[in-house]
Amino acid sequence: MKNFFIVILLFSFSVPGNAQKNQLITCNVKNISFDEFVYLVERQTNTRVFYDPLLGDSLRITVTLDSIPVMDALAKVLEGTKQIPSKWQNHIVILNNEEIPPGIPVFNQKTKDTLQSSGPDETTTSEDRYYTGRSPDVLETLTVGNRNIQSHGIVNITGRITDEETGEPIIGATIYIEETKTGAATDLKGYFTILLPAGDFIANFSSMGYKPRKYKLKVYSDANLKIEMESNTFYLQEAVIKGDRQMDVRYKDPGMEKLTANQIKSIPVMMGEKDIIKVSEMLPGIVSVGEGSSGLNVRGGSSDQNAFYINNIPIYNTSHLFGFFPAFNSDIIKDFSIYKGHIPAEYGGRLSSVFNITSRQGNRKNFSLHGGVNPISTNITLEGPIKKDKSSILLSARTLYSDWILSKIKDPTIKNSNAIFNDLSFGLNYDFENTSLSAFIYSSDDQFNLADINSYDYSNKGASINIYHKFNSMLRMNSSLVGYQYSFNTIDKQVIKEAYNHPYQINHYEIRTDFMQILNEKHQLDYGINGIYYSLNRGTVKPYGTESIHQTINHGTEKGVEAAIYLSDQYNLTSWFTINAGFRYSIYTALGKDQVYQYYENEPTTLSNISDTLHFASNEPVKWYKSPEIRVSLNFETDPKGNIKLAFNQMSQNLFLLN
Repeated sequence: MKNFFIVILLFSFSVPGNAQKNQLITCNVKNISFDEFVYLVERQTNTRVFYDPLLGDSLRITVTLDSIPVMDALAKVLEGTKQIPSKWQNHIVILNNEEIPPGIPVFNQKTKDTLQSSGPDETTTSEDRYYTGRSPDVLETLTVGNRNIQSHGIVNITGRITDEETGEPIIGATIYIEETKTGAATDLKGYFTILLPAGDFIANFSSMGYKPRKYKLKVYSDANLKIEMESNTFYLQEAVIKGDRQMDVRYKDPGMEKLTANQIKSIPVMMGEKDIIKVSEMLPGIVSVGEGSSGLNVRGGSSDQNAFYINNIPIYNTSHLFGFFPAFNSDIIKDFSIYKGHIPAEYGGRLSSVFNITSRQGNRKNFSLHGGVNPISTNITLEGPIKKDKSSILLSARTLYSDWILSKIKDPTIKNSNAIFNDLSFGLNYDFENTSLSAFIYSSDDQFNLADINSYDYSNKGASINIYHKFNSMLRMNSSLVGYQYSFNTIDKQVIKEAYNHPYQINHYEIRTDFMQILNEKHQLDYGINGIYYSLNRGTVKPYGTESIHQTINHGTEKGVEAAIYLSDQYNLTSWFTINAGFRYSIYTALGKDQVYQYYENEPTTLSNISDTLHFASNEPVKWYKSPEIRVSLNFETDPKGNIKLAFNQMSQNLFLLN
């Protein structure tokens, strides 16, 4: 009986009037919390529902209801649990394994006051806490390390923050320590490292789209933490904000823009597809090459000076259907980062920007299948665990069926044309104790036929194997093996006698290893090495059709090797001044079999001026090109409290190029 009084008094202060009997509810919901379901019930009816707060956090609802009474709806969603709904004063009370006893009086604020003032034997300390809500200083305590080997110096705490529902790592989640006013953020695998002295601390964990968590940490020695965060849903009224959009440069990498999974969900769609590449055009310094084109100009650079990666796989063509559709399915994207100012030393080969896309790892708790259909395309995504909480798979596929629209156009050329694309993404992830292993495959194909005039088709095919290993709380490694192929083929049939077919292909094979080492709470090093092997087949132009007299031209093949080593040093001089300096040393050479002509000095490069011919055997280096490069950025604020902030100064300089 006492538990019943606690539940009633906890929720009865905001009860508005009496409910009408036998009100009906209609809803179609999937995987929402019981709190959210009760919110829908109370919005559609005047009935209030009273229940234990712990029930709202633990029960997930997936149900379809069509005009049924509230009591029947609650009985359906609570089926299989020990919770029993009962009518009370035109409202509903849910108790654990029992119904409301007869003769229960009406409770209100006045009744509560009477109970509290009736004497010390009427209420306990625990009941008073429920009357007023849980006190903010009542925190769950997490013990860090072994209390029997308490450290007297700095303690290294390594943790991982994951989604409570899916088990996926949360990128960019933050931990903030109130006493020391220090914090850390999670990386692409959800890991963070923070240095603290032994003692007691209040830790705040937060991430956009998740309910914040607050714990009391009792720190004894080096240890690992695992924190699960619950996704959050906010019901807000409309808010109109006016003013200039300003970038907050605190705790932000200079020149980097980031889109999270929650932000991607809010992107406006075109024909049912979210195009994250087009959304980047709304950011400062990024503009489209032109209407009907998928290229981007970043900070004045040309479109071929931008690098695009998805799970470390380079993508040479980032669009479907000549820019109308994105090459990446937004349903599988976890994180999207754009470096358009200071480019970190780990990236090379491009001058203007780097677009780095990280895919989701898949649900590690439950299997799910979802997709979408629009007038010209369809997509489907399957994800789920192989071993619960340890491994997962993610499979996504899309295809286009636009021919029926083209056939409705009166123009005979377009009416007799057809366009199609399809792409496939597959991810496999497995977590060991200190190692994460992931594999990702991406394949896309585009075909376009302009009546009987031209035909184009191109494809992106790539795969990557990524190994993330934590040696200790201060040193981590990320190693990748990547293979990629881009091919293009065009058939020109405008003039029958000059019709030709020209294929083209480039292969990209890469291995790279990156390290992140934390020296102390202010100093971090990033360093690594990578090598790339290129194989280019320029193709052979051949006559197309029996009537073509086009000359056969073999453009030959080329091979090359690129290697680089880099070191990046980030040092926080103060809480408001950070220096990020990097050095990258790159070398490149073409490989034989080849012959190279040498010409007389200061003479035109014509056949008559050839002075010598150099012959190179198969895979023999032709000439090494060396490119040392230094990159520096300064990120600072004038006020340590962050009230007055200045933007960053940045410098990226290629020192010299030896030919």
